[in-house]
Amino acid sequence: MAILVLLNNFLHDFSAAGWLFGTVLLWLILRKRNHNSETHSIIPEMLTMILFLMQLSFMGIVLFGIMRTLAYKSYEWNAAAGQSQVTLLIVKHIIFTLFFLPGVVFYIKARRLLRKGRIEESI
Repeated sequence: MAILVLLNNFLHDFSAAGWLFGTVLLWLILRKRNHNSETHSIIPEMLTMILFLMQLSFMGIVLFGIMRTLAYKSYEWNAAAGQSQVTLLIVKHIIFTLFFLPGVVFYIKARRLLRKGRIEESI
């Protein structure tokens, strides 16, 4: 069971890293986006893949986070750290939320951009 908890924790952290990386990529693409012919053709493909990977990351964060929460007291609680570890977990999740929220904003902007592009292509 301990190896499954370890694997679950890795996948939760990996999913969080995937979301953060996707956020940075979307920020870079949306910030530098222009309409010349070279980049105009590849940006929708890149955005589609990044958005898909961010969806997977979000699902991983939630799914593996739930499992991590359920297993925490049994497998990860450190008596020596006491309640301080709860405070650290809260701080960690607040910091992650500060990065997560811009990711949601960039995700929505990228989806709108893709939808707008598909509408323009069909006209």
